[in-house]
Amino acid sequence: MRKLFSLLLFIIGICISVLAQEKEAIWDNTILKNWSSEFKLVKIKSTSDSSLQNAWFYRSSKSTPQPLIISLHTWSGDYNQEDPLAKEVLLHDWNYIHPDFRGPNNNQKACGSQYVIADIEDAIRYAIKNGIVDTANVHIIGISGGGYATLVAFMKINYPVKSFNAWASISDLGNWYWETKGRNLKYASDVEKVATKDTVFSWEELAERSPMQMQYPSEKRKNSTLNMYAGVHDGYSGSVPISHSVLFYNKIASELFPGQTEKLVPDSTLLSLVVKQLNPYADKTLTLGSRKIHLSKNSPTLNLTIFEGTHEMLVPQALALPPIDENKNLQPLHILTIGDSNGAFDFGWPQQMMKLLPFSTVINKSISGNTIGFDNLDRPELNTLKNINQYLDDAFKKMGTKAQLDYIFIDLGTNDAKSIFKERQKEVAANMAVLLQKIHSSIKEYNKRMPYICIVTPSPMDELKVDAVKYSGGDLRIQENNKQFSKVAAANHADYLDTYNLLKVNFSGKTTDGIHLNEKAQFELATIILAYINQKK
Repeated sequence: MRKLFSLLLFIIGICISVLAQEKEAIWDNTILKNWSSEFKLVKIKSTSDSSLQNAWFYRSSKSTPQPLIISLHTWSGDYNQEDPLAKEVLLHDWNYIHPDFRGPNNNQKACGSQYVIADIEDAIRYAIKNGIVDTANVHIIGISGGGYATLVAFMKINYPVKSFNAWASISDLGNWYWETKGRNLKYASDVEKVATKDTVFSWEELAERSPMQMQYPSEKRKNSTLNMYAGVHDGYSGSVPISHSVLFYNKIASELFPGQTEKLVPDSTLLSLVVKQLNPYADKTLTLGSRKIHLSKNSPTLNLTIFEGTHEMLVPQALALPPIDENKNLQPLHILTIGDSNGAFDFGWPQQMMKLLPFSTVINKSISGNTIGFDNLDRPELNTLKNINQYLDDAFKKMGTKAQLDYIFIDLGTNDAKSIFKERQKEVAANMAVLLQKIHSSIKEYNKRMPYICIVTPSPMDELKVDAVKYSGGDLRIQENNKQFSKVAAANHADYLDTYNLLKVNFSGKTTDGIHLNEKAQFELATIILAYINQKK
């Protein structure tokens, strides 16, 4: 009984700890430490003091050199802190390392010290030696304390990193000390431990560790990009006021663009953002990950974005923003997706497209069981022909009356190939033709510009895994229908994207039930669609 009571107290204590951390700063949660088997725990010998620093490392499985992501833990975290970026890196199959760099920022060897700088460089060297790395495509990213470490790295490390990506970053430890002390946050105590030598608090020590006080290494950063992001409510509902990001941006902008005051954020704009927590003059149509953008300052090597949010990184969009790969699109597009269960999953291809198109609006009208023109399961709501006008109404309502649709993607046909409809297969292509005609008519009735309309072929079926009663012979029916879809598209001013044959390669590993794509395959499908979009530029 006593053991049970003790266990109960332990569980309650853990829950309270987690809730307290989430309430204070969800991105500084040090309780969660879940790492999948794809990641390897490694030990790296420090060049600064020969100590062994732990890190989680992933080596790309691709045979050609791939980008390297150095993801930096938060203020109170260490190498073992769960990183939401790790899962996304696996989808891209890039190289990745999550180093320790002296753990939490509550001791003098941590918090922007010379040891931290050496540890980050050591992690880069380790990953390059042990991975398949494109050495000109190395990127550092971090949030909060990790954002602070990203700025320190930007000012101090020697390796020619391609991009530094700082979210909710601290740039001046002296100011942040007072900001956290005034709010009675634990971080003030951490700063005191870092800055106190022989019982004397040293402001000079904080200045030396503050990116705002460091000299800009212009020669080292000629080919680098600094991207900074902050949620406008941070400092109110989070622990780092947006002034840290804005003032550091101004510092670097003054170095890069001397005399060009239009490149800077005016004091009046910063004051307005801090006081009002919004920008009344912002372009209301601009979003990042579906969040309103309050302020955006952009140049090829320096970018600042203040978005609707708090102390957070917008994952998964965070990996689409840096200049990592060529198959990307940062335009503010409006896209309607129409699909079935593969598109309805929370990890489905439209959701993956939202990752890869961070400034775009994707209106997803995918429904499990959806068909082109059959009342599947005797449900008319699963018949796209009967609902297409409502889909378009919803899309234009969400976008706003002045917005234009840029793309419509139709990925249907799997359920039309079910065994129950095998005697009606001649209707499938005809229904697709009628669907395209109805879309064209509706767009004209809205008096809107005609978007690109693209038929995305339904994915393969694995006949060894499918429910034979529902889908036996379905893969052959899909193949035959796809041939007809190509002709239908050509006759109705639409594009045809053959994703079937691209996904067919090693398809058994892309599905567990023979019908539904796993997350990796959904991401692959989204990248194929993105490549199509980029060809239209």
